[in-house]
Amino acid sequence: MALADRLIARIRSNGPITFASFMEAALFDPEDGYYTTRAAIGFEDADYFTSGDLGPSFGRALARMAIDAHTALGRPAAWDLVEAGAGRGIVMRDLLAALERERPDAARGARPAIVEVSPRLRDLQAIALGGRELRWATAAHGLAPIHGLIFGNEVLDAFPVHVLVRTEDGVREVYVAAEGSRLVETLRAASRPDLRWRVPETLPMGGRWEVSLAAESWVAQIAAALTRGYLLLIDYADDEAGLLARLGEGTLRGFSRHRLMGDPLQRPGEIDITATVNVTAIRRAAEGAGLRLAGARTQREVLLALGAREAAARPSTPLEQLRAASRRSAVDTLLDPNGLGAFRVLLFAKDAPAAGFRAFGQERREVDRPRAWR
Repeated sequence: MALADRLIARIRSNGPITFASFMEAALFDPEDGYYTTRAAIGFEDADYFTSGDLGPSFGRALARMAIDAHTALGRPAAWDLVEAGAGRGIVMRDLLAALERERPDAARGARPAIVEVSPRLRDLQAIALGGRELRWATAAHGLAPIHGLIFGNEVLDAFPVHVLVRTEDGVREVYVAAEGSRLVETLRAASRPDLRWRVPETLPMGGRWEVSLAAESWVAQIAAALTRGYLLLIDYADDEAGLLARLGEGTLRGFSRHRLMGDPLQRPGEIDITATVNVTAIRRAAEGAGLRLAGARTQREVLLALGAREAAARPSTPLEQLRAASRRSAVDTLLDPNGLGAFRVLLFAKDAPAAGFRAFGQERREVDRPRAWR
């Protein structure tokens, strides 16, 4: 039975479910969830691409961030390098290769690991990282205690969100109901009383507001597993003020074959469903779990500070010139202030120095307002 049919049967038996429950099933159902069975990342026959799909420049920049973390921790002989939600494994592959070139001593002591819930993506990661000694876990506590750097690129946006609406009767939550063979929205009382207080008072009547309790809980779990070191998060995100500037339109959306889907209830399990990350809420959750904000910039600013535009040797053959042009084009995409370059980069520290990171050493006066790329 298809996931949509199973969801309809569940709703008919037990009543409408929250959108967060629907999104959890659509993305992570063991049999038919998008991330567990179908996620298509990249360019050909894919639904979306990430920074790591644009060549090794992104992984090289993260290697330099890792070098700074290793140095700030006193250059330990053994340290953890953990990626959460590693996709196809190419960012970790490129990071480790760059680390070996630029800081062999740090590379020798690194204990690479990946936190991944999808068996399918684990298989792809094993292929990309073939020959390397690597640990996997489905949750960060499976790797605890972690001493080093944990990083995640476009992880937070995959967590389910509760969708809340301001109405004349107060705050209501979006539930998913069944009408015949269709899944449709319906409004009900908030599934948890505290959700009502998460909606800003300035949200206009009829406006939507997404709250990801799962993402906030995940950050707290990561903080508990990290004994000393850093958590680096990169995602399409905005702070509360920026989200409110959308005038209640919300940020929930679906993607399939690089195309925006108008109705995220369509084809559950077959499309990616995502929402823009609320930086204000994530920072609040991180600090409540004992982490300290050590840096916050856009991806463009971070990559430039880490040498994304470094000049290479002049290409001597037509083929090398073509390759160099391709690399420059990829870097341009990573830095695009209206796309990937507008992603937010957050660095949190736990029992570790906040200073010493090239990526955050010189704040710029003008900060790009991020727009969702995916």
